[in-house]
Amino acid sequence: MTYGLIVPPSIRRQIRGLSAGDQAELITLFDRLPVDPDQATGVFGLDVPGPYRMRSVGLSRLVVIVYIDDLAQKVTVMRIDAPPSPADLDRRP
Repeated sequence: MTYGLIVPPSIRRQIRGLSAGDQAELITLFDRLPVDPDQATGVFGLDVPGPYRMRSVGLSRLVVIVYIDDLAQKVTVMRIDAPPSPADLDRRP
């Protein structure tokens, strides 16, 4: 079963502004997601039974959040963020 991959326009604009290395990592991830989204996301996210789930993928300099819908056989990229730096984590209350 192959899933459709949905990358909203706002995420596409964000990707265009990333470095070539970050874009290459995303392309590799986007190639793997439609084939087996759970394998591509590894152990990240909520591993719960059911047809809908949010998962995250940690790349070298990015975190990608995806929504997987087994019934519609679609994977939607919801968000791409840089992980917080250690200094940011130290400032938390």
